[in-house]
Amino acid sequence: MKIDVDHITRIIAEVADEEIMPRFQKLTDGDIMEKSPGDLVTTADLAAETKLSTRLSDYLPGSLVVGEEGVAKDESSLKALESDHPLWIIDPVDGTRNFANGNSVFGSMVALAHNGELIASWIHDPARSRTAVAEKGAGATLSGKPIKVRDITAFERMTVTLGEKHRAFIEKRAVNGLGPVPHLAPRYGSVAHDYISLACGEFHCAQYRRLNPWDHAPGVLLHREAGGFDKMIATQGPYRPQTYAEDCLLLTPNEEVWEDARAFLNPGTDSFHV
Repeated sequence: MKIDVDHITRIIAEVADEEIMPRFQKLTDGDIMEKSPGDLVTTADLAAETKLSTRLSDYLPGSLVVGEEGVAKDESSLKALESDHPLWIIDPVDGTRNFANGNSVFGSMVALAHNGELIASWIHDPARSRTAVAEKGAGATLSGKPIKVRDITAFERMTVTLGEKHRAFIEKRAVNGLGPVPHLAPRYGSVAHDYISLACGEFHCAQYRRLNPWDHAPGVLLHREAGGFDKMIATQGPYRPQTYAEDCLLLTPNEEVWEDARAFLNPGTDSFHV
């Protein structure tokens, strides 16, 4: 499958310029809604996903779309993940709460998959006019410049980004003398920015339990093409764009340190309780 990666980059940036940035810090109360308690969606999310879905489908006839907002309306659209058609996976505004609060840490995430394999991905940061791009076998770039993970093999020297409860769990271990403990970094509130930091070597390790495909498919390919390693903790295989009933995704700079990270972050039976 031949894709003009630069053309898709332009489409994503244009949609952000047309539908997201004009609404940034200008949302009214009526522009912000809840899909479920605590799960926000804005008019920017809805408009951007609609336009991205149309333009990307038009670019690749016969392709399907799984988008965060489309799934919120009709969960059966997740069945497209099992199709043998090319598939666009879209998160129009990742970090919606930040966006709704006027915080510029948000992004648009897109991945192209086929038969369960990730082909290409884009993470666009509209507020900073930069885009991270990955293509299978071709490496990763940020604003056109190659990026690489930082190849650290000692887990205790890493900067690890975890969710709030998991971070508190690890900090409690440190108090109980179960170190050495790596540097623990809070999340940005936008996994798009987490993945850019991982791929650029600013963060070195991350673990995720909430595995919606639009949150992780774009970032996992970016991380891989920047030289990183990923593996599911329960199923012990590489991440694939699918739905996971009960598993965690652990990303490290290399395979060598993955088991050390898994053992430290998930002692005993605690891996699905943090």
